[in-house]
Amino acid sequence: MKKMISVLLACIMVMTLVGCGGESNEHEGEAKTPSGSSVQEGRNYQDVIDDFEEQGFKNIKTEKLEDLITGWITKDGEVEEVSVGDDVDYSPDEWVSVDTEVIIKYHTFKKEDTESATESKVKDKSNTEKPKEDIESAAESKVKDNSNAEKPKEEILTVDNNKELAEILSIKDESSPLFKEFAEKYVGRTIEFDGNTAYVSPYRDYKTRFNYLIFVGDYSTTNFSGPEFQFRNVNYYELHLTGDNIPDPFGSGHNIRIIAKVVEYDEDPGLFLLEPVSIKMR
Repeated sequence: MKKMISVLLACIMVMTLVGCGGESNEHEGEAKTPSGSSVQEGRNYQDVIDDFEEQGFKNIKTEKLEDLITGWITKDGEVEEVSVGDDVDYSPDEWVSVDTEVIIKYHTFKKEDTESATESKVKDKSNTEKPKEDIESAAESKVKDNSNAEKPKEEILTVDNNKELAEILSIKDESSPLFKEFAEKYVGRTIEFDGNTAYVSPYRDYKTRFNYLIFVGDYSTTNFSGPEFQFRNVNYYELHLTGDNIPDPFGSGHNIRIIAKVVEYDEDPGLFLLEPVSIKMR
């Protein structure tokens, strides 16, 4: 009896090994796609490359979209689109040939901007051998700089601590020149105010990136004041939503507390561009 049981166990083990071997050979020469294209948008292109390499893809290419100016809203290296075998709507966990062409398109700054920065660095190095007096002056200057190293953090501008912000938020004229003046004066500064999502539209033809039109105060279809603010070309996660009952998707008609950086005032469409820092539901 024991001998019969031993023979049966041995047969089961052999069948199991044969089955596993067959499964491993079933997808030989193939690789499984990682997360779908829409999920890859907004990530850093190097992370996306790593994902595909880990899955076994051998033919991975990148394309630069040299369209960045400030890098505040869209980050340097941020993925715009990923295609697998010319398919930008590929699904995850699909088996394809390891040699299938993968193209990762990402945003970056123009080449001449990078070259200018390199030239500046070369010039700085050419001036490294300075006279002793200059070195001493530099040392004295460094001591002075260190004494002022701990500068107070710039406070967030609100209607309570900044009269100019309070003024532009209350203006009824949507083309007021004060909007541009404020944007130029406070570019890069952070502002905070109560607003609402007046309208949401896709950014170009993309499915996960949007333009958010923001009005001042509570949502209304009749009463408006202040500039027409806009978060341009952002995805859901870049809004940094907080608070209770966070909606998904984030559409129009929501009352929110906005903390955002001033980017610029785009005179042609009359839009005051902001970079979201934190959006709290209210």
